[in-house]
Amino acid sequence: MHYKITKATDTDLPLMQRLFYQTVTMYGAVLFTKAEVKIYSRLATNKIYWQKKFKKDHVYNAKLNGEIVGSFSMDTNGTIEYFFVHMNYHGKGIAKELYSVLEEVAKTSQIEVLTTQIHIATKDFFKNNGFKIIKNAVKVVGGEEAISFTGSKRL
Repeated sequence: MHYKITKATDTDLPLMQRLFYQTVTMYGAVLFTKAEVKIYSRLATNKIYWQKKFKKDHVYNAKLNGEIVGSFSMDTNGTIEYFFVHMNYHGKGIAKELYSVLEEVAKTSQIEVLTTQIHIATKDFFKNNGFKIIKNAVKVVGGEEAISFTGSKRL
């Protein structure tokens, strides 16, 4: 499998919107509250939001055969807003390569510390990449308790 990781551009916009919307709505019940799903799905379709994000943040995509199969967004302070790989491409090394690019971009941008909100499903990934994991609050999502975490890593 040969995929390419590049900085997001306006030509990626329709693909980004579709992937983000699908991810939020498909995983939403598991990862987010109903209110968060509503907010994030609206953001997915907001063209101006994405255009501004492409200009001000570090947004990179992994592409395979013209489709985006993974992506990350990191602001200029080192906060990782999102980091994901399409569910059909888990376990193929894409997350590892995306993370490598993320660190490279951070170092080039003279970012010294990375921070992010971490879901239980991605906790091991960030821990294995050297993040210090901090347990935060417990909230109820879909009738179940969900523990939230934050992570930080000094580069």
